[in-house]
Amino acid sequence: MSDAGQSTTDLMDALAFAGDLVSRCGQEAAQRQAGVREQRKPAEALTGSVVTQVDLDLERAVDAALAERFPEDGLVGEEEVDRPSTSGRTWVVDPVDGTLNFARRLGPWSVVLSAWRGDTCELVAVWTGGVLYTAARGHGARRDGEVLALPATDVEAGGIVRAPAALVAAVAAAGWLPKIVESSAAEVAQVADGRVTGTVRLRGDRRDLHGPALLVAEAGGTVTDLDGGPWDGASSGLVLSTAGAHAALLELVPRT
Repeated sequence: MSDAGQSTTDLMDALAFAGDLVSRCGQEAAQRQAGVREQRKPAEALTGSVVTQVDLDLERAVDAALAERFPEDGLVGEEEVDRPSTSGRTWVVDPVDGTLNFARRLGPWSVVLSAWRGDTCELVAVWTGGVLYTAARGHGARRDGEVLALPATDVEAGGIVRAPAALVAAVAAAGWLPKIVESSAAEVAQVADGRVTGTVRLRGDRRDLHGPALLVAEAGGTVTDLDGGPWDGASSGLVLSTAGAHAALLELVPRT
């Protein structure tokens, strides 16, 4: 087998592993949701940021599974795990993206696992609402195994655009239907499968935004940084959309 073929095989094996792992974690979280209790993170007491025992347990489960399957890989978790890599690949996990939604049963939440080499995302798996989304760089995106393919044609204003509260007025004035961000990964997945036209994020993290952004890129959408340039894990914010709407959404980014 060629080196390229081996590399592709390894990538797809890792993606299958990630998909299975986040699905199991998502199902466990759903089963435990009714009895969950939230705790405020001490360092973020004024931000409304919370954690639950489910977040902590799932992050530890992901850490253990990765340490067994890919012992040379690193892992960065949202809560407490920070294990360095000796292989060049580092995984990033958000055990429950949208913890406040999860804890209070307010809306969408997700389990997210992505793999990175430097600032480049190689693959991502997102489990949300009982559905598994996966993508590998250069190999497309899927929703429960079905290939995702976004249209490349122009999109008329009027579609749903996810945005932070600060941009809601601008989104509405531009003729789109604004919806405020709740669970980043869940809503990026909605762009990838065409339910939402796009999202404008002025800031974000590779745990719940930059990793899931690969879903949109691999589904045929457009992902850029806030200036319309190439994106990676170091980008401060992102604009993600179906290809035909991207230019209009990029105009919504505030310019100083």
